Amino acid sequence: MGSGHPRVDGCARLLLGVGSGTSADGVDLALIRVEGEGLQRRVEVLAGGMHPFPAEVRSAMARALDWKLPEVAAWHARLGALFADAAEAFLREQGVAPRDLLAVGSHGQTVFHHDGRPEDGSLQLGEPALLADRLGVPVIADFRTADRALGGQGAPVSPFADWVRHHGAENRLAILNLGGIANLTLLEGEQPPRAWDSGPANGPLDALMRADQAGDFDPDGAEAQSGQVLPALLEELKSDSYFARPLPKSTGLERFGRSFAGKIRVAAPQAPRADLLRTACALAAWAVAASLAEACQQPASRLALPLYLCGGGIHNLALVSELREALPGCALRSYQELGGDPDLREAVAFALLADAFLADEAASWPGTTGCRTPARLGSCFLPPALPHKNAVQAI
Repeated sequence: MGSGHPRVDGCARLLLGVGSGTSADGVDLALIRVEGEGLQRRVEVLAGGMHPFPAEVRSAMARALDWKLPEVAAWHARLGALFADAAEAFLREQGVAPRDLLAVGSHGQTVFHHDGRPEDGSLQLGEPALLADRLGVPVIADFRTADRALGGQGAPVSPFADWVRHHGAENRLAILNLGGIANLTLLEGEQPPRAWDSGPANGPLDALMRADQAGDFDPDGAEAQSGQVLPALLEELKSDSYFARPLPKSTGLERFGRSFAGKIRVAAPQAPRADLLRTACALAAWAVAASLAEACQQPASRLALPLYLCGGGIHNLALVSELREALPGCALRSYQELGGDPDLREAVAFALLADAFLADEAASWPGTTGCRTPARLGSCFLPPALPHKNAVQAI
């Protein structure tokens, strides 16, 4: 980076985080102010929001594994435009000019993530160059590729932000994100974090609803709340080989989305959907508890640490109830109690990943993804037209 870049002396800067989770319900955005570097960063979340996708986009994302190459290319461009539309509208709402941003961290929309074989790739759509052109500032994107090049899983990518923001909050704590997939970050003082995907969360629940044309999801987990866990089905689902893999590990909706929901339905064809939903909630909770027990080298029943919940799954009362039963000694708390918005954690993480890239700092470690050595994540996309002054200095 050039010596004139404002990052050199750690002065205050604004960054925007943009992305869409595996549930593909819309564009999540977070505007943050950062001062300092490393673990001395001071992070202030100024604003956040979500711009919903039109129903046709949500429907298309649910079928992404069926796309042919022309559709992949078309959606890469269209999602880039949707991200740019959302970012421009959000910045207008906040009264912030794009030129005031140091950079944007854009994760994109994951449409494929390998199932335990990093060489099979991970694909996020939403053209970063289009976003850079529309906003006129550097966009840091493609966060997973560098990690996979170093032998890592390429996921999860939020632990850096968790570490920076919450490393001093407790001697040991865990943060659980309940998106389509459940992932955990384990923080122990100032040691680099550990992280992994425990398995399914909302993915099979949403797919069960969609398969019956009963909506995109089960609002508040109300239908699952009315159901009962089916013990024989639960034991059958626990036999999935993913749960036996050692940590760290990652997965995606390719394994725990529509096809997994189909397996649930086939295994118990006469069961009411409410019972299938409740059993899927129990499986998700069991997988969280089992993986956390493995990481802490203690039986799940004896674990006693704060577990902070975020992501869309926190609104599913059945899922949260099953988590309480699976981890009776853990204090389940809202991520808000750590000072964060449960719905904005990942958007804030993408903004901080951009900041880490521009500061030449590692943002993944062997304990988070299995990479051989700490890795800097991301690639820089400069505005393709006449660049903003800071964009030139950022390289």
